[in-house]
Amino acid sequence: MLARLPSIRLTAAGLMLALVSTGASRAEEAKEGMPQLDPHSFASQLFWLAIFFVLVFLFLRFVGLPRVTAIIDERAKTIGGDIASAELLRAQAAEAEKTYETTMAAAHGKARQLLAETHEQNSAALTEKTRAAAATFDLQVGEAVSRIDVARTEALKGIREVARGLAADITIKLAGHAPGADRVALAVDNAAGQENA
Repeated sequence: MLARLPSIRLTAAGLMLALVSTGASRAEEAKEGMPQLDPHSFASQLFWLAIFFVLVFLFLRFVGLPRVTAIIDERAKTIGGDIASAELLRAQAAEAEKTYETTMAAAHGKARQLLAETHEQNSAALTEKTRAAAATFDLQVGEAVSRIDVARTEALKGIREVARGLAADITIKLAGHAPGADRVALAVDNAAGQENA
């Protein structure tokens, strides 16, 4: 273990020496300034600037610009095609809308015509049924009136007979003797005639 100790010291010493020498070279560089601003290297920098400028220009001129131009032309073609197809679709939609409106107008007209015809037929049928019902009603009313008249006549005859019988019974109870049938009939007829008048 003691044998290793001197080698560690040597390594540490070497490391220190390297750090000191690196620090010294950096100090020298800091005194000189930035190498790009050194006037002795301007010619070399301008030469390489010209070379790279020409290379970039040639790359852009023969590679970059044709690709960008091709992409722009392709986009213009696509947009033009899309606009043309949109115009075609718009024209087709307008034609379809016209056809739809024409069809709807024809359907509305036909519906109105059917409605008017149905209304006419229903009105005629209703008028005919009303006329038939009124005739039937008038006939039934006439029959009912004649039946009522017959019933009234029979009721009046029956009432006269009842009235004659009652008048005879009342006269017997009041006067004590039976009146003549002719006199009772005449008295009842007179009383009924006065009430009818």
